[in-house]
Order: sequence, then C-alpha cells, then structure tokens
Amino acid sequence: MAQAVTSADISGMRRDGFTLVGRERELEDLMTSLRGPPSVVMIEGEAGSGKSRLVREAELLLTASNTHVATGLCYPLREPFPYGPVLQAVGKAAEHLPQNCLLPPETGTLAAYLPDLAPHLDDSRQATSAMPERLRLVLGIRAVLRAVEPVVLVIEDMHWADEATRELLFLIAREPPGGLGLVLTYRAEDLPPTEPVLGNAYRRPIGVSGGEIRLQPLSAREVTALASDVVGRVAGHTLGRVLHRRSAGLPLVVEEDLLTLLDRRKRSTSQDAAQGLEQEVEFLGRSPAPRSLREAVHERLAELPESAARLVEAAAVLAVPAAQDVLAEVAGLAAEQATAALTQALHRSLLHESEPAKYAFRHVLAQQAVYGDLPGPQRIHLHQRAHGVLRGQPRPALVQIAHHTKALGDKQAWLREAEAAAREAVAMGDDGIASQLLHGILSEDGVRPEVRSRAALALSDIAHKFTRFAHHLAIMRRLVDDTTLPVQTRGRVRLTLAAVLVNHAGDKASYRELMKAVEELGPWPTLAASGMLSAIFYERTQTAAELDQWVARAESALQGCQDEARMAELEGAKLFLMSRKGDARLWELVDALPRTSPHPETRRQRLIALYNVGSNALNRGEDARAAAVLHEAAQLTADGVNPSLECFARTQLLRCDWFAGAWSGLEERLDELNTTCPDMAIAQREQALIGGSLAVCKGQWGTAMEHLEFARRAGERIGGAVCTLHAAAATAEVHLARDEPDKAWETLGPALRLLRSAGIWYKPLGTVQAAVRAGLATGHRAEAQDLVAEALAARGGYVAPAADAELCVARGVLEQSTDPASAARWFQQARDMWRTIGRPYFAARAAELLALCHSGPGAPAESASLDEALDTYSRLEATADLARCRHALRQAGAKRPATPGRRGYGEGLSPREIEVARLLAEGASNRDIAQALCLSVRTVEHHVARTLKKLRVVNRAEVSRALAAHLGDGPPR
Repeated sequence: MAQAVTSADISGMRRDGFTLVGRERELEDLMTSLRGPPSVVMIEGEAGSGKSRLVREAELLLTASNTHVATGLCYPLREPFPYGPVLQAVGKAAEHLPQNCLLPPETGTLAAYLPDLAPHLDDSRQATSAMPERLRLVLGIRAVLRAVEPVVLVIEDMHWADEATRELLFLIAREPPGGLGLVLTYRAEDLPPTEPVLGNAYRRPIGVSGGEIRLQPLSAREVTALASDVVGRVAGHTLGRVLHRRSAGLPLVVEEDLLTLLDRRKRSTSQDAAQGLEQEVEFLGRSPAPRSLREAVHERLAELPESAARLVEAAAVLAVPAAQDVLAEVAGLAAEQATAALTQALHRSLLHESEPAKYAFRHVLAQQAVYGDLPGPQRIHLHQRAHGVLRGQPRPALVQIAHHTKALGDKQAWLREAEAAAREAVAMGDDGIASQLLHGILSEDGVRPEVRSRAALALSDIAHKFTRFAHHLAIMRRLVDDTTLPVQTRGRVRLTLAAVLVNHAGDKASYRELMKAVEELGPWPTLAASGMLSAIFYERTQTAAELDQWVARAESALQGCQDEARMAELEGAKLFLMSRKGDARLWELVDALPRTSPHPETRRQRLIALYNVGSNALNRGEDARAAAVLHEAAQLTADGVNPSLECFARTQLLRCDWFAGAWSGLEERLDELNTTCPDMAIAQREQALIGGSLAVCKGQWGTAMEHLEFARRAGERIGGAVCTLHAAAATAEVHLARDEPDKAWETLGPALRLLRSAGIWYKPLGTVQAAVRAGLATGHRAEAQDLVAEALAARGGYVAPAADAELCVARGVLEQSTDPASAARWFQQARDMWRTIGRPYFAARAAELLALCHSGPGAPAESASLDEALDTYSRLEATADLARCRHALRQAGAKRPATPGRRGYGEGLSPREIEVARLLAEGASNRDIAQALCLSVRTVEHHVARTLKKLRVVNRAEVSRALAAHLGDGPPR
C-alpha cells in the first residue's frame, strides 16, 4: 500500500523550475567540449528526451563565464530564406560585436543576408569575387564568430533542416573558428533515410573536440529523484513509480505531469490538501501511459480563461512561432484580450517566447497534444482563419498557407499553393525548400497527371544543381517509370536523370538513359536535340565522326528554333568539338561568347561551354588559356546558384595546379573540394588521380596504388577516357620504378586500346611515353615503334602541344640506346615544349633524360639540364624523382657540385632521414623505401634504425605523429 502523503509534503511542492536529473554526465560532457573550443557536438534524442533543456542548462553555465550563446531554430514549415536557421543564430551572435569592430571584406556576402552588419564592414578594402558564394558566406560567418568569441552556436531540430542549411553547417563544422562551439540537436528517427546530420562525408577534424551525445530515457530512480525534488522524498518515492510507468522515462512527460499536479494542488481546498497526493497518485495510475502528456497539457489548458485557451489552440494550429497579432487574429481576440490571454498562457508554461516577439509551444509534443484533441469542426475553423490571416500578410507565408490548405482537405488548392510556394523558393534561390515541396507533391497519392508532370519538370530543372543528389536520383527513377505521366515529361526527366548519373554519380548507365530519352522525345525535336547534344560527351564509346553526327542531327532538329537556351546549348556543343582537337577558330569564338543572359538556362549553358572548352584545352596542353576560362567559369558560378557546376570548375582548376607545379597545399585543396562536394564523383576521381600522381613522385608506392586503383575503377564505371588514361600512365610509372616492366606493359594495354578505338591521340596523358619505356624493357621494341608511328600519323588532325611534347619524349626514348645525339635533340625539344606549356615537372623529366644523354664515361653531363631537373624535383619535393636522378648520374659517372651543408645533425633528422621518415609514415616497407630513394635495402635499414632512434619511437606506427612533432607540425612529444 502506498504511504500516505501529508500536508507537509504538499507544502514542499515547487513550480520555480525543475532540477536537472539524469543528465549530469551528459551536461558534463557537453560543457567539457564547449569549454575547449573549437568543438562540434551533436545531441540526439527522441521527442521529449530533454535536448533543449540540456542546451539551456549549458547556456546558463556558459553565459556566466562570459561565453555568448546564439540559437537558431529549424521548423517543419520554414518559409524560403536560404540558410535561415544558421543566419538566425549568427545574427544573434553579431549583436555582441564590439562597437568599433571592422570585419573583413568577405563579410559583405553575409551582410547581404544580415543588414545589421553594414556598420561593421570595412569599406576601404575590396572583396575578391573569385571565391564561391557559399565559401564567402562561410568566411563572413567565421569573421563574425571570431570577433565575438568565445561563442557557441546552437542549431535546434536539425531533422527539419533543409539541404542548403545542412551544407552550410557542414562547411562550418569541417573547419570551425578557434573560439567556436557548435551544437546540433536532432531526432534520429526524423532524419532522411541513411543521411547523418551533416552527411556521410563529415568527420570531426583533428584538433576539434566534441562528439555525439545520445539522450536515453530516465530510469525509475531518476524519475523518482525528479519527483522527490518537487513533492518531497516520501511522496516522491510513491509518485515516481507511477510517473515512470506513464512517461517511459521521457523527462518532458514527467515534467508535464508534475506541472499538472502542481496546478491541481494550487486549486485544492484545505480538505483536499489534507488528503495529500493520494488522489493524484490514484488519478495518474488510472490514466493509460500513452495519454499522459495530453492529459497533463489539458489539465492546465482547462484552467485557463476562455480567451487564453483560444489563443493556445490558435498556436497549436499555426504550428510555428507566431507574433501576438497573428495569434490574436486566428483566435478571434481583440488586442487587449490577446495581451492578457498570452500572458496567462506564458504563465502556465503552455507557450513560451521562442524568438523575439514570437510565441510557440515549449515542445512539439505539447503542440501535438492540443492540436490532436481539437474537435474536427473547431480545427477546420481555425485552419480557415489561419489561412485567411496569413493570406492577408504583407508578404504571405506561402509554405504555411499551403500547409493550412492541406489540413482543410482541399487537395487541389493545396497542390496549387504548394507549387506557388516552390516557385517562390526557386526565385529566391532556396532550392532546398523548393525540393522539399516538390517531393511532397510527387509523393502524394491521387495527384492528377498534369500536376505531377509540372512538379516532375520543376524538380528536374533544379536537381542538377545539387551536390548531394541521392534522393533526387531515387525519385527521378520512379518518375521515368510512371506510365501515368506524359511521354514528354518522362523524356525530359530522363534527360536530367542521365545528366546527374554521368556528371554527379559517375555512372555509365547514364548513356542508356540518355538514348531512351532521345527516343521518347522524338516527336518534340527541340527537346530531343538536347539529348543529342548531351551524347557528344560519351567520347569513349564513339568515334569522332559519330560525335559530329550527333551535333549535325541536333542542328537540323533546331532549325527555326527561337529558344535561346537550346541555341546556346548547340553553340556550346560546337565549341566542345572544336576544343577537342584545337580548331584554329576556337579562341576567337570563345572570346566572343556572351557570359551573361537574363535567362538562367541560357547562362548555364554558356558556363557549361566555358567549362568544357577549358577542360579540353587542359587535356591538349593549352594550359594558360585553359586556366583563364576555367577561372572565369568558377567565378561566374561562385554565386551559389549552381553548386555542382562550380564543383566541376574548381576540380579542373586543381588539375591546372597539378600541371603547373603548384603542389604546395594541393592535397589539402583536394581534401577541401571533397568535403565541400562529398558526393560528387568528379571530385573523388580527381583526388584519386592527382593524389596518386603526387604519391608516385614522392615514392609513396602503397598510397599511390590505392589512389590509382580507385581512379581506374571509377574510369571503368563512368566510361571516362581521361580517368582511364591518367590512371594507367601513373600506375605504369609505379611498376617501372619498382622494376616491374611486365606489369607496366600489361597495365597500359587497355589504355592503348582506348586511344585507338576512340581516336583520342590528342590527349594520351602519359600513356604513349610510358608504353614505349615499358615496351623496350620487355622486349616489345617493334610494338613500341608501331605505337609511336601510329600516334605520329594522327598528328595532323589536332593542335595538342602536350601530345606533341609526349611524342618527342617517346621518340627520344626509342633512340636513346642507338643514337644518343638524336635522342638528346628530341628530349631538348620536349623540355622546351613543356616549358612553353607551363608544366615544370614534365619539363624536368625531359631535362633529366637530356642530361643523361650527355652523361657517361668521358662525356660530361649537360649542366643546365641537370640543374633544372634537380632544382625542380627539390622544389616540388618529388623525393623519388630526385633520388632517381642523383642515382642515375652517379652511375653515369657524372656529379653535381656539392652544396655546403652541416657537418652533423646531432639529435635532429638529416634531409635523408626526413625522406625516410616520411615514407615510413606512409607505411612503406624497407624495400619500397630502397626503390623510391634508389638505395640498397641494407642502407635503408641503417637509415630506418637511426630515424626511429632520433624520433624516440619503437615502431613504425608511431612515426607519423612523432615526425609531425619533430618538424613542428604537431603537438610536442
């Protein structure tokens, strides 16, 4: 039997806030992270588990220690405003900017969203426009946060965040300012399927504290402790068991029950009070557990005056924070009545001020409890009033209006309004909200085909912009199989599906979809022409003549077409074909190409043309012109309107850096690109190709082969010629360096067959010269000679300086053993051509070969070429090339004048030991190191032993950390 509760127990009941119970460890973990910024903390828990309460407790502690806390809220019915929750929080943080604080010029992008920053902008400095808009926005946010640090940004309810908001937070979280704590709360069950809060690619960076905090239900003991703090230990022991059963350990439900009991006790008579809480315990015990929260809320709601209850019910129907005047109009209250009613609702803790001058329920469960128990006629009436009030606002909230229309059961009106809201979102650049609305329309049952058709086309118009595209692919695949949709709609959606498959996902199945789209769109030649023009990018499986035929067919289909975008697409396709082989008229036409247009699709087609011309020019070796148009394409896409096209341009600019020898920080820039565009196949391929090539030059064979194997598989998957050729040539270099010429020859076989079948001799990308070296080393001289002859025969059909330089190297290698003087002329010509193109590493390779041609017994090395090769390898930190060059010169009896050095290095690492340590850190074996540095295995063993001793480590696994500390790049040992 429950022990009787006395009046003394009742007098101890409080309503001045509940003690935090059962979350002490979580609060300690949260505070530990936030007091050691930079930090990124994710708090996960089901509805009612206390995420917001935990954050509020941390805020009290942080504020007391002079750390600013700014919160942004995600809502299920958010109106279009790009990056809204993040900018809401940053705007609050900016209120703490020092009065005389001047922010850097990049903050101008952020000020366009937050006008209150204008007084803090430094007008004397000009901001560069070369950086993408999203990155400028991130820089502006970082500048504001640095100016007010220490600061904590809290973004609540991330499960409701749109795609643009999540991408912006991803960029902030991967490199947070030193004084920032970032807290994200979310409900795992409400996240998109298989999609973590910040995406699959996010990993907390080294040096950033934090982690994941998962809130579990309270135990029976913890619920009892919470109850005891309110009603006393004796009563709490009895009440706690009932509360735990009813709440299943959810703190919000426990607190709502306790608030109800407090209100009941406040209204009780003295006779009731004498009976204590026994009646309340019995009352709670009789109520089914799932109804607990609803009953707790309605207990308090029932005690409100009618006007206050009406206002609370209006808030339940609106479902988002609303101003007092909106609440009053929906509830049908006069201004004075509304003020009193709102005050009473706030006092009873039914509503709270969620943001300045806007009011909502403390928790979504409470809102659902009130809304769910509204009688149908009353609920419909309130939705009608809400619809009318929102319609009458100076700027109607179209997303919310559509929500109320749907609740009224008028599906056709809802569809019209949802479409209108999506159009507004697209116009405002909020493709994330537009995508959500369109997905909602397309997932609805019973929608008329013409409405589904419009929504499908609207979605296909924006799907290509996203760098995260998996959910768009899924719905487009369903749409193209939906026979209720018009054939034209399916064909147009299929065109976008094919484009996303090839450009974003790297899937060669896209060609099959493209061909089917062309077939479906046959009755509409203008639309079919777009598919024909897309077919020219599948050069691996088609000859040059077949590519020309696609453009001819498209041009015929577009005869008399007045669609500016389609004509721009045709013009871009012609420029693409001209740029493949370096047509003499190309650059004149590119210079005359308009860069802007009032029509977004026309502008997009012209930017695609610039990108394609630049990419092809880079493959052919017109590097300076390529870099210029690629920079231009990157700048013109930096406004954030088309993130995927921006990603393409930035990818090719990193290839420019690789060719130009701008290797310092290149691996970090590749990482940055992949974290910015984590799902884009092109970014992954280029990181693998360039990262693998850098590893080859440094002698990091294991790392190189991992990267290049990924790139090879990606080339097969997408059918990409550049990927296949580059990966094969670089892999062959590894095999040749390891004295494995048979493997090199075998590796190059598929690449050579591709060169021949596709006729793409204008971009061999290292395969021809590597094949000649491998052929000579494996006894295939005749095949090597035939290969060079075949490449020379195709020479007249293109302008390709890089291919010409590579052929000079190949011809020199062929003649190196039989006619050194002739070989030297070929190597000198190749070196000069690579210099003109602007590729120092390749020029150094040719210079090395030239120097070796002049070396040998009685023949002095060609000094200038020797210096060029060694200096370039040294500057680029091409360890393996530097070692190979020195070793070959020693074998030939040639020497380079020694440079003055230290007599000893003591406890410090010598340059050779640093080279050894770096290879050890990559996991290289002694044999790998010996091959990379052209040393004997025995010599390497001595170097390894000395290196480990100086680094004070006992095994290779510890070398990476110890080397970073030794060189000053990491924490002290």
